[in-house]
Amino acid sequence: MRTVIFGVDGLTYRIVHPMIERGLLPNFQKVSEQGCEAILESKYPPLTPPAWISLSTGMKPAKHGVYDFWEYEEQHERGVARKSRVQTHRKGSKAIWNILSDYGKQVIVINIPSTYPPDPVNGVMVSGYMTPSTNVDFTYPVSFKEELTRVVPEYEIDLETITYERMKVSGKVGPLVDATLRMTEKRIKLLQHLMKEHPWDFCYIAFIGSDRLQHPIWEEIMALDPQAIEYYRMLDDALGRILEQLGPDDTLFIVSDHGFQGHSTYFDINEYLYQKGLLVMNESFEAQRRKASRANKLRQFASQVGLRSIARKVKRSLKTANLWVQQDSGEGLDRPVLDDMDWERTLAYVPSFSGFQGGYADIFLSPAMSAEQQAELIEDLKSQVHPKTGKPFIEAIYTTEVFGEGPFAPREPHLLLLPTDGVTFRVTLGNERLWDDLGKAFGSHQKDGVLYAFGGGIKKGFKAPNAEIYDLVPTVLRSMGLPLPYEFDGRVLDELFEEQKAQGTESGLARRKLKKLLEA
Repeated sequence: MRTVIFGVDGLTYRIVHPMIERGLLPNFQKVSEQGCEAILESKYPPLTPPAWISLSTGMKPAKHGVYDFWEYEEQHERGVARKSRVQTHRKGSKAIWNILSDYGKQVIVINIPSTYPPDPVNGVMVSGYMTPSTNVDFTYPVSFKEELTRVVPEYEIDLETITYERMKVSGKVGPLVDATLRMTEKRIKLLQHLMKEHPWDFCYIAFIGSDRLQHPIWEEIMALDPQAIEYYRMLDDALGRILEQLGPDDTLFIVSDHGFQGHSTYFDINEYLYQKGLLVMNESFEAQRRKASRANKLRQFASQVGLRSIARKVKRSLKTANLWVQQDSGEGLDRPVLDDMDWERTLAYVPSFSGFQGGYADIFLSPAMSAEQQAELIEDLKSQVHPKTGKPFIEAIYTTEVFGEGPFAPREPHLLLLPTDGVTFRVTLGNERLWDDLGKAFGSHQKDGVLYAFGGGIKKGFKAPNAEIYDLVPTVLRSMGLPLPYEFDGRVLDELFEEQKAQGTESGLARRKLKKLLEA
């Protein structure tokens, strides 16, 4: 009784369903028709590191400690600037590969984001996105790195950053898709090698190319441009190869860490907080903000007279040719600089750039902010309307409690904002109008991800109710006939299974034995 988790970063039914309808994804179609399908919600927040770690642990961020690409140090002294650093690994909670290793199951884990350094497992683990490079020890055991390099020369964890950014700004579909296909082909080759040459009970792989493509070429993908969708056809082929290896009692789960949407409209959340008097900057910063404000007004005027698209093309050409020199006042301030904040007087701010492509805003609130001020801020945010539709643009506002309870819960209050479709947040300062519209849709994260379940004991052709990312781990354990070692933030998705297995004395005894094993 083996299980495979086939993870695809940012996969969304907005792309999968139209491609299935046109017969372009025969293996996804097979899983859909002969298994279960459900929306897999990712809300707190819908961002790569916390979402993948929540998927992999069954726990909310307060228990595993991952909220962002960045980790922010606590303010030990009021008025002193807060420090930040990149976070590449969770702080707590066992992942599904740890739990199964404790059971004595043999595991293969490939390319899960935020897993560097790799965990010791009963099997093989290859770290994924957020690993510094292939020059470090990114495999467990360390000795497996030599085998990987021999089997898949020039293996890529991710697209090289500088090259990827240059391909994005070029606006050309072909080079970006080709690079993503080459990276993915190597990943599939590694997967096939491990599944054929190494013993396994559990295999978990994540493909990240969809996220890399959907951000810059969302419009082309949604139009089903043949070149733009070639990546998804490669994924479908990989899925078919896995299906060929599954026996009648084996199970397969296809999951995404979050969904995706197109956006062309931007709301400048830090400028909003600045205008409300909740974000206060040092005096030395004000001159920079005034320059950014003038640049924003110029861009908005260019949009009104129809020149902005031409300016974007010129700028893109210059960037591609490495002739564009970024000026402080040319594009506004890309992200807030924590050192430039007045920490004594600031009550609310968004420190992270991640929400821009992540499709959310995480507002950090000062403990000095009163309950009345927080309530007033929430009501005012709810009253903000989309400049084109006139409808509220905030879909949901969550308070700190949504991160769960645990040793890594934030000490300061938070407000987590999710926008409606078509809108995302920027953290720039200087746009006094708060809103901006580029007229072209790019991709950003959205909460509704993908879940398919297929195989032994799984219902056929069933459209299941919405699930949450925390539900995957307990459901996988259930599919493998294993008791839950402790209480998860997620639940077993019993509705996916054809029949309920006995949960009587034998299961309780097994759970007690497992608890002793884990505590040993």
